[in-house]
Amino acid sequence: MKEFTYTITDPAGIHARPAGLLAKKAAEYKSVITVIKGEKKADTRRLMALFFEL
Repeated sequence: MKEFTYTITDPAGIHARPAGLLAKKAAEYKSVITVIKGEKKADTRRLMALFFEL
């Protein structure tokens, strides 16, 4: 399994347009791509999860 760590430094978090691009790109892969914030996790293929689950 490959792992990549990236820290979002904007206090507001990830914005709608970049989140949409991330979800669209993640949907192209068979792999599961997860965004983690503290104890919460969200599947990047689900755009609304990036907003409501994090």
